[in-house]
Amino acid sequence: MGNFLRLVAGVPRSFSESASPTIYDQVYQVSGTLTAGTAITLPSGGTYQADELEVWLNGQRVHVTDDYNYVGSGTRTQITFTYDLLNTEQVRFRVDRGP
Repeated sequence: MGNFLRLVAGVPRSFSESASPTIYDQVYQVSGTLTAGTAITLPSGGTYQADELEVWLNGQRVHVTDDYNYVGSGTRTQITFTYDLLNTEQVRFRVDRGP
């Protein structure tokens, strides 16, 4: 890992990349049509706690309740979308290490 620069309030600051690495970043490729409410299991055995999961659809961040819902409680492995997903769409799942 290395260091990188980030602007904070207009001032360049150096950050260590190892300070907050992504701990899960996987893509699910939709095959065929996936109807609303069908559970998607996170790839590669991924798990998450509710607020730590980021979900992206075709490169755009989507939001819980409006676009998708959690399945289960505690440590989770699935989500459901509130609308249909079409063939070849990509769902990206990310979990970052806390600050």
